[in-house]
Amino acid sequence: MILNNEVSKVIAYPDRLVRFGFEILEEVCKAHSCELVVLNREDKTPEQELIEDLISILVSFSEKLQGMGSHKYEKVRKCVEEIKA
Repeated sequence: MILNNEVSKVIAYPDRLVRFGFEILEEVCKAHSCELVVLNREDKTPEQELIEDLISILVSFSEKLQGMGSHKYEKVRKCVEEIKA
């Protein structure tokens, strides 16, 4: 919607809007004349930001791994049902 100039203002908490890469989103908003209002923005050291980004990446990958596991479980369950039939 931002890229199509359909919105003029985005209001969000930075960690709720994107997991990482918030600065890129800020630049996209600026390029499309969209105001980005950040609620409860805390000043953090570069080390704190890096740690939070790494944790977000790890959480994202662990969620994907869990999703892959459930997909494998579903395949096994279907095979077992076919064998029973």
